Amino acid sequence: MLTLRYPVVWMLTGWALVVLVTVGSVIPGAVMDELAPSDKLMHGFAYFLLMIWFAGLYTKQRHAVIALLLIAFGSLLEIVQSRLPYRFFDPMDLLANATGVALGLLLSFALLAGWCQRVERFLGYHD
Repeated sequence: MLTLRYPVVWMLTGWALVVLVTVGSVIPGAVMDELAPSDKLMHGFAYFLLMIWFAGLYTKQRHAVIALLLIAFGSLLEIVQSRLPYRFFDPMDLLANATGVALGLLLSFALLAGWCQRVERFLGYHD
């Protein structure tokens, strides 16, 4: 993990995002259909956001591991959905998740690595 003044806040916020994605993946689809303009865009954006968030907490050397863990997480949630009577397994969701992770990974390598440290510096919280 990068040296941060408030690592617990950053990490807890990241895990709160993971919980939101989990809840969004297991609640009845009708609830999400009312909230989401496009299911696949929501999948892609959620995993893009998770990738960017956690890439901001770790060095570039860890970003590929984060990406693999997020793809595994999305796969696990799809398996859970297949077991629920009101959800189903959708391979296109896996593709949307992986696309979001891949875009986030590319952006994190190119521009956003260590963004949490830059935010702390900007706010005067980091040395």
